[in-house]
Amino acid sequence: MRTSNLAQWPSGITQKNFSIYKPRSMKSMGILEKDGWAIKTYGIQAHERAEGADMFSPDLLQTAKDHIFNLLPITREEGSFYKTGFTVLHEGVQANWLLFQWWTHNDVWCQLLSYSHANEPLLFKFSTRPIVACVYETAIIWHEQKAWIENVLNGKADRQAYLDNIMTAKTC
Repeated sequence: MRTSNLAQWPSGITQKNFSIYKPRSMKSMGILEKDGWAIKTYGIQAHERAEGADMFSPDLLQTAKDHIFNLLPITREEGSFYKTGFTVLHEGVQANWLLFQWWTHNDVWCQLLSYSHANEPLLFKFSTRPIVACVYETAIIWHEQKAWIENVLNGKADRQAYLDNIMTAKTC
């Protein structure tokens, strides 16, 4: 095998640029329902929290829920959707990330990404940045992909089975 300069990080990048992966708290937070929509909800927490403590403040949860409901009309632009999806609220170090994903066109996953800054956690804004997800959020996305394949793209298309297939890990 030939060694090349491609094996080296670009100039100025060193191992110190990368943090060491540490699992974060994760949990399922039920299903949001509105106008025929069923949206599985998950939470990820970057900050340490006391055993048994709520993952998020009630205000942050309500703001995130309201924001998701305000995004629902945008889904019509893509069309051919099933009013079925999932969302991830991730309270990160510098910002809160809110990923709203839904299924359309049989096997297509759509996403709208929103965020709020840590100093204004209740002010979610729609993101136009090219960010899709972080390594923590992809654990949930991968679970949801598998759940869609196993419960919907299996020849039976069982919505309830999909909604019942919840990621139960405590960390991601």
